[in-house]
Amino acid sequence: MDNVLTPAIISQEEIHNFRKEIDANIKKAQGFANAYFGEVGSTKGKRENALVITKLQEAKMWAGKILEAINAPFPEELRDESK
Repeated sequence: MDNVLTPAIISQEEIHNFRKEIDANIKKAQGFANAYFGEVGSTKGKRENALVITKLQEAKMWAGKILEAINAPFPEELRDESK
């Protein structure tokens, strides 16, 4: 099998940047919710938009789990205040 794919080397910085991109898309989807499903707006598609937000949040979490698994240092500015 000559066409076996080899895994790409992805840096920790690339994963952090990917999580930032996901976060930007979460904010964008929340903006859609505010724009289209406000008090006077239609509710058609509201559940679907909520699912988009949830799945993006899950994707960000799993990307964080990748960083955790490879023992990447977590940025101090992003740590939770509660202990």
